[in-house]
Amino acid sequence: MAFDFASFFGLKQAGPKEPKVLTVLTHKCPQNHRCPAVGVCPSGALTQKGVAAPKVDKRKCTDCGKCTRYCFPGALKMKRKEGV
Repeated sequence: MAFDFASFFGLKQAGPKEPKVLTVLTHKCPQNHRCPAVGVCPSGALTQKGVAAPKVDKRKCTDCGKCTRYCFPGALKMKRKEGV
């Protein structure tokens, strides 16, 4: 039998993660500069026209969440998928 550190220290077991999807909160986006998150998206799912809020191509997005770490105003968020 393997030793379980989580139960020994009273920590919660990591269960299955809830599926999340990338959402753009346009009311939080300042829309006054080029979005730094567009350049870090590994799948190229984020696009931006001018300085408008970025758009997400759901077909390309892998929901990795990397872009959310580069959005300082917090306009890019990972939200729970509806109906799952």
